[in-house]
Amino acid sequence: MARNIPVQTYLPPHIADWVGDEAARVQLSKSLWIGNMIIDLYRGQEMRDEARKNAEKVRKQLTFITCALDGLLAANSDPTLRERVHAAFRRKLEQERPEHLK
Repeated sequence: MARNIPVQTYLPPHIADWVGDEAARVQLSKSLWIGNMIIDLYRGQEMRDEARKNAEKVRKQLTFITCALDGLLAANSDPTLRERVHAAFRRKLEQERPEHLK
């Protein structure tokens, strides 16, 4: 069985009080509470990294879809279709813009 390794830290009194109060509130020792916080922060960082990767993948897919759709609109037999779609898109953006940015 793996043993935990003790790590000592020095905290300002107000932070130490906060840690003690929070640990008591959830009925954990201060050491266990701090350890859980570090683990949660590490796992959160892993999730943020994964979210960034997913956002980049979605951005690339949206860029491709936008280019493909614009090409289809440009090649359509109705020469006004592309401009009408662009105008409708601009109107929709204007409708969705927050009031403080108008």
